[in-house]
Amino acid sequence: MRTMFRLTAIAALMLSFGVIAAHAQKTAAYKITDVIILPFDEQTGQFQSEITKNSDRSFFNDLAISMLVKVEVSGTAGSFEVGRKLEIIVMEGKKVKKKRFDQIGLIGDAGKYYVPIWLDGAMCSEITISAKIFVGAKAGAAVIRKVPFQCGE
Repeated sequence: MRTMFRLTAIAALMLSFGVIAAHAQKTAAYKITDVIILPFDEQTGQFQSEITKNSDRSFFNDLAISMLVKVEVSGTAGSFEVGRKLEIIVMEGKKVKKKRFDQIGLIGDAGKYYVPIWLDGAMCSEITISAKIFVGAKAGAAVIRKVPFQCGE
């Protein structure tokens, strides 16, 4: 009788580990693969060209510039897991300009999901955009981008 109970307990334990392992395989780790920065000119109503990672573009007394920032998250197409969240913190100099902490939605057919954040002008100090995935991300998932802004005479 005891042997039968032990065998049943061991079988149940092995089955539960199998279910956990299968679930882990379905929802692979997510990764931040890009931060897309698009300046918006409030005087013309037009988006300007993207500020790329290697760009040396800066803004001086450009008080009518706002920015659309899109954080690109990559994962397995069609995957979703409750609790996988993305935090975006935008600093203007040493002051927090904007924060967003949201659930990452269903990864699209192309293996991407985009989280936008809008930064209102006028900006007069360097902008630092920091994005990090919480839960289910590979180590080193934080990404930081900077855009120089200055104001003066």
